[in-house]
Amino acid sequence: MLLPLLRRMFTNLPPPRLLPVDISSPVHSPQLEDNVWSTNGTSGNTHAPATLRLVTWNVDFMARDSRGRVSCILDHLQKTVLTASADVSAASSSCILLQELDADSFDELLTHTWVREHYTVMPPNRESWGSYYGVATLVSRNIRANNAHMAQFTNSIMGRTALFVDVEMTLPDSEETRVVRIANTHLESLPMGESNRPVQLQIIADKLREEGVTGGGLVGGDMNMIGPADQDIHVRAGLQDACDDPCAFTWGFQPPTEFPAGRLDRVFYVGDQLEVAPVEVIGKGLKVEGGGWASDHYGLMTTITLRSHPA
Repeated sequence: MLLPLLRRMFTNLPPPRLLPVDISSPVHSPQLEDNVWSTNGTSGNTHAPATLRLVTWNVDFMARDSRGRVSCILDHLQKTVLTASADVSAASSSCILLQELDADSFDELLTHTWVREHYTVMPPNRESWGSYYGVATLVSRNIRANNAHMAQFTNSIMGRTALFVDVEMTLPDSEETRVVRIANTHLESLPMGESNRPVQLQIIADKLREEGVTGGGLVGGDMNMIGPADQDIHVRAGLQDACDDPCAFTWGFQPPTEFPAGRLDRVFYVGDQLEVAPVEVIGKGLKVEGGGWASDHYGLMTTITLRSHPA
């Protein structure tokens, strides 16, 4: 606990504004034609999975028809990505990290049938975003999830945040469980945000190491690592990159731009008990019915397990 405090003292890291976030689940109301959302947290038949599939995707709030594009992305995840796994347990236990949702795409998320049937959603509304766009995390309803909270970066001029949630996972061939903390973020954009990004990522890394996070932690999202100075910000924060392919670009092709393609989206992790498979790039060429790109970003997918014996 002392290390994060000392780091802030000597690097002037501004403390984030921390907000508790409800974990909302859909419940059926016989008085209503559609399901409604409650914010009583996960309950009922939940468990601690041994394997967890994780997806991160920047869904692009700037292009037209954000509602239709997010629906396309969710359909793709449902029908192609998360059901294609040979590991049934991984396919049924998943976590989806979305960035750049706006009011329309967030509403689409909450009304999407697959989401309503299978996921809890954090946050349940847009009040904790701090801007007109933000992030949302979906966790399979059968997973024990708690302690969701949002960090609003006080050094951000773009309203950027990090959303955290703790999930329980089971050690291999054991009934013992550990708490894994999952963060969803969109770091500061553009060259002007170069000095902000390492500060924001360090804040996230410190929270992934907090007492009580017994199984390790990881963060996925759009890290906006666009320049040479960005390429080691995770190393400086003591995080490992879940990608072993330097050409696993996630931005710059949909459509092609004057700027070089890059690995803007990443999954970083910490903890010697956490095993994170190399990420897979997903969503290449995905288009909506009218022919437009579903997003200007590709997504990333990985699989998380715990080690019986720490590395």
